[in-house]
Amino acid sequence: MRRFLFVSGLCLLLCACQHSPKKNYFYLSPLNEKAATQSASNQTSQLIGIGPVDIAEYLMRSQIIESQSDNTLTLADNAYWAEPLDKSIARVISLNLTQLNPSRSFVHFPWRNDSKPRYSLRIHIDQLSRTGRNANINATWELVDNDGKSGTLRRNFLRSIQADSGTKGLAQAYSQLLGELSKEMDDALNKAP
Repeated sequence: MRRFLFVSGLCLLLCACQHSPKKNYFYLSPLNEKAATQSASNQTSQLIGIGPVDIAEYLMRSQIIESQSDNTLTLADNAYWAEPLDKSIARVISLNLTQLNPSRSFVHFPWRNDSKPRYSLRIHIDQLSRTGRNANINATWELVDNDGKSGTLRRNFLRSIQADSGTKGLAQAYSQLLGELSKEMDDALNKAP
């Protein structure tokens, strides 16, 4: 009888483990545009710092927030970010900016003293959410002259675009929003002295 109960308990435990829902992981991706043609020398002409990237505390989680309304957050079922969101945003922005101008090289915050960039981009994400069928971003970014220790330019970036349903559609919409943010930053970098 003991053996029967032990084997039955073991079978129930194994069956319960087999029915655990599968975790799905999502990541942000860079622009799909063709990079500008690079000069024949293939040398970088400008080193740009990315960071620090600060995001609102409620976004600092591995599980994806599916929607936000009426001061309520809904977490997506079994949907997780493949990497920390602040690092993912820094990675995607540097890849986007590289595609927009391949003569630039990027270093992520914190950088070493021997690789200190002349300019850096500081980013603060206040909101990254879905409300209804729209994906939204509310960010502040600053172009900083590290030699002069001052902010050269500071802008707010507010956008809302339609997002496909599901977590995959949301991750794609966030990637597109970061692409638009990168284009605005690229324009400011092109005008920097």
